[in-house]
Amino acid sequence: MPRLIDMEMDDEDKMDSVMPISMPSKPDYPYGLRICLTHNELAKLGLELPDVGDLIDLRAFATVTSVSSSSGEGGDCCRVELQIEKLAVENELTEEY
Repeated sequence: MPRLIDMEMDDEDKMDSVMPISMPSKPDYPYGLRICLTHNELAKLGLELPDVGDLIDLRAFATVTSVSSSSGEGGDCCRVELQIEKLAVENELTEEY
């Protein structure tokens, strides 16, 4: 199983982060890493409505939809965009072992 990496931003990255909407306080994690599931997606996934703070085990397959890179004064820069296509989830706090 792949190793889990915490994607939390450091203080400098939080100050430099670009958000698509106005946010009075900068979030701890990059905005682009958020996903939204409505009742339709929850039903497809067979996931009951979780509580705020629940830990969801998430596995996904995504297609690379865009790749760009450049070199400049600040060093190399790149961006990869992914479209999640297949998703599996479990609520770790309600899962029975």
